Amino acid sequence: MNRSLSLSTRIIVAVTLFFFLALGTITYFNYTSMQSFAKEGEMQKSAQLLNSIEPVVSINMFLGMDDPMRDYLNKITATTPMILKLVVKGSDGKVHFSYRADRQGIDHLSPIRLTRTIHDKIASKPIGTIEMVYSNAKYSEILEQYKQFSLQLLLAALALVLLLVILLKKALTPLKDLARELKRYDPTKSNFPKERIEGEGEICIIQNAVVDMVEKIQDYTATLSKMNLELETKVKERTQTIENTNEQLRREIEERIRAEEALKYANKMLEKLSTTDSLTGLYNRRIFEQNLKKYWKTALRERHPISMILCDIDHFKKINDTYGHQAGDKCLKEFAAILEKCISRPLDMVARYGGEEFIFLLPDTPLLGAITIANEIQLLLAERNAHPHTRIKMTTSIGVSSIVPTEKRGSVVLLQEADKALYEAKEKGRNQIVVNPL
Repeated sequence: MNRSLSLSTRIIVAVTLFFFLALGTITYFNYTSMQSFAKEGEMQKSAQLLNSIEPVVSINMFLGMDDPMRDYLNKITATTPMILKLVVKGSDGKVHFSYRADRQGIDHLSPIRLTRTIHDKIASKPIGTIEMVYSNAKYSEILEQYKQFSLQLLLAALALVLLLVILLKKALTPLKDLARELKRYDPTKSNFPKERIEGEGEICIIQNAVVDMVEKIQDYTATLSKMNLELETKVKERTQTIENTNEQLRREIEERIRAEEALKYANKMLEKLSTTDSLTGLYNRRIFEQNLKKYWKTALRERHPISMILCDIDHFKKINDTYGHQAGDKCLKEFAAILEKCISRPLDMVARYGGEEFIFLLPDTPLLGAITIANEIQLLLAERNAHPHTRIKMTTSIGVSSIVPTEKRGSVVLLQEADKALYEAKEKGRNQIVVNPL
């Protein structure tokens, strides 16, 4: 800085520059932090919204229930005005739901675009996609409000600087007078640094003021030490309070995590109960019928054979009447366990069709492969009956059918032929296999 400038001018300029530099730095970092926070918040909101939509849409798409899905998504879009666009498509490109808000041009920034692939919960295959466009209007609004606040803060700071300059100039005026008097002061003619002198002159006032200042500094040091001690005590108390609060928060987070894990487990068990037979643990009839339609379409498209095995425990009513229903239930469980041992491929399935009837669905399996499984069932059941500890003997009648699907025939023909084969096996005396190829 130019040496010709007076001390008061230097102080005013330095304070003004420092004030504006500090204010600009704080405003810039606050703005960038607010921008990052607002953007991340909107991204998290949109992602959480899509995470909550995806399971419901996935289940409805898997079950082919478009109407409940549309009702659900219409409610979501009606209660969430930030959604600009929401489209659900199947893997074949078919649009199952489409929504577009009439809000074009309202966002200062580009909206958030998210895409999520929907997977089959059983086969883990993609069955469609969800496309969502989420408005950034809230993000833009927050940034605009912060810009206005920053401008107002800058204007207020400018006014404060002007007031500060005036006050500094007024306060520093006596300093100029003291400087002129100190310039004429000769330190060699007095013991200024060590003694207070008597008199009313400017030098006496300055010297006495310095001596008084030294004494005050000593007093201030003692007071400051006391204040530091009190401050340390308060800091320790505050730190302990924060630690207690953090510990409480940690416990609350752990409890919430446990609750979420319990909810996930409950949902998993609910899904299992809705797809399996409660007694045997095999798939239930509803899941079998759904898979039959799906496997039939695949076999029709790829020209692959599909086979079915229908089993019935012979004279099961007699077992219930003779040994009781609890023994009958135990027999059903043992029979189901034997059936499960006879399949090894992931897509093959066995289900409880009703009562003592069980059914196999074997995609991409020719008639010979189905007959092999039927023979294995009879073999394992015979081994079970031959065991010396087996009290209740069981036999089964089995009907087998197999077909390469065509456009002229539906999946019901496969079930009908298997049922006819089972009926014929019973008519022939039970405990045997009858095959009805198509």
